[in-house]
Amino acid sequence: AMSRPAMMLLGALFVIACGNPFSTREPEPPEDNTSNFIPPTTAEIVFFNLQLAIGDKNVENYIRSFVDTTSSEKRFVFVPDRGVAARNPGVFVRWGLGDERRYLTRMLQAVPDDSTRGLNFRVSENRPGSNTATIVQSYELIVRHSRQEDNIPAVVRGEARFLLERDGTGDWAIYSWEDFSNGVDPTWSHLKASFQ
Repeated sequence: AMSRPAMMLLGALFVIACGNPFSTREPEPPEDNTSNFIPPTTAEIVFFNLQLAIGDKNVENYIRSFVDTTSSEKRFVFVPDRGVAARNPGVFVRWGLGDERRYLTRMLQAVPDDSTRGLNFRVSENRPGSNTATIVQSYELIVRHSRQEDNIPAVVRGEARFLLERDGTGDWAIYSWEDFSNGVDPTWSHLKASFQ
């Protein structure tokens, strides 16, 4: 038979292992989607991360795909589709990362969690360099948001010319984004102007 001190020690260990048996359970932390960000060691991974960020509705991971002014001399530049720029004078004059964050946050807030959202890219030109790259992508962005009755499209398509650089840590990021209409569909610029 076990001695009394041994029984008490075993009992104490059991309580410690279980924590306070009368306390309420800690709530689960909210799901952290930062794990769905892949270190952008190639320029191509940057676009994969943008797709993941849209699918996850993760604004921070989206912003991480653009040049960080603290570690780069370059500043992020967005050049809108000319038609959208003409219809929205002044909106894109000094468009920066703060504007990217604001439009995306507002847009994703208008997309119900159970609603379709997705981003597809098709490379039409890729000019890689050792520390900079130019990649032209045809894109299709689907965001089934709740403001379609305001004449804001839920699907946009076009072509975008991205300029990327590799920073001192070896990570790639976008520093310039030019948006072009395909002549048929509304463009990404249209969404940026609508949700800015």
